[in-house]
Amino acid sequence: MQEMGEVLIDNLTVDNIDDDLKKVKLLTQMMREHQNSVVRLGKQRRLLVRQLRRRRVPYRQIAEWCGVTDQALFADLRKHPEDEGE
Repeated sequence: MQEMGEVLIDNLTVDNIDDDLKKVKLLTQMMREHQNSVVRLGKQRRLLVRQLRRRRVPYRQIAEWCGVTDQALFADLRKHPEDEGE
């Protein structure tokens, strides 16, 4: 059972690290890696959504497949117009 405050990532129990400074550094590195992954995945998704839109697939249909509202999907595209040229 997981203890309160215990973090398990890929079979690594961060609470087993004795030095709190090492622990906080490791957690920060892991957060950065995940943030970078989220940014990269978002760009890939927006690229595919724009490709689908060029093929005239409606926002609503794309959003349903993504599990989000069409407004959320459209807002994400408008928030990141720099991805359009990629």
